[in-house]
Amino acid sequence: MFGRRSGINGRFDDPRAHDGKYPPDWDARRKAVYERDYYTCQQCGRRSGSHAGDGGVVLHAHHRQSLRDGGWHHLGNLVTVCQYCHDGIHGHPTGSGYGVGGFNGLRVLRTAGRAFLRGLRWVLR
Repeated sequence: MFGRRSGINGRFDDPRAHDGKYPPDWDARRKAVYERDYYTCQQCGRRSGSHAGDGGVVLHAHHRQSLRDGGWHHLGNLVTVCQYCHDGIHGHPTGSGYGVGGFNGLRVLRTAGRAFLRGLRWVLR
């Protein structure tokens, strides 16, 4: 399923094998992860594409173990999450829409709101 025909080159599993944050075959990798996970966020269960019926949510491929902590771009280290869960995981807006107009403002408010509620829950314990 994820061999040569998929456009994924195994030598780019190692982040040191290329320049930049993402390998040249990143689009093929993230699409393979979405397909493997049935276009479903593995955190909240929201769906995207034809699986959602109405276009659904924006999906991201998230590194389970971050590159900073020694993670690789191997498909086993990637998981499908929706944009909102991805923002929550990182505690700030993520993805290509980051920094784009009002859309970004709404994402920042949602992320800040989640952080505020987490803090409030912690205080109330």
